[in-house]
Amino acid sequence: MIPPAVQLLGIPFALIAGTGAGVFALLSFGIFRDSPFGLAVALLSLVMVVLTIYHTMLLVVGPDTLILHVLRSASNTIVAIFLGLLILRHRQIQRRRSPG
Repeated sequence: MIPPAVQLLGIPFALIAGTGAGVFALLSFGIFRDSPFGLAVALLSLVMVVLTIYHTMLLVVGPDTLILHVLRSASNTIVAIFLGLLILRHRQIQRRRSPG
């Protein structure tokens, strides 16, 4: 079991690390907005925000609450959409490259 003092120190760390990752993800979305993978980068940014909120809530309220199940489900759904978009974009790029 994690001592409560260490657990409480993890909350600001999770918020700072998640906020930094979210800012960098939004900056990279600004760069890749017009690329074929722009929407995928935007979804990945959204996943980072949702996972930051999820892990912070996990530290604060504990593992068995309805909101955490909803956040985990939302993040898994967004990751599935992200992977589907990457597969579709890859196939579109391959079709454009292939002759005929």
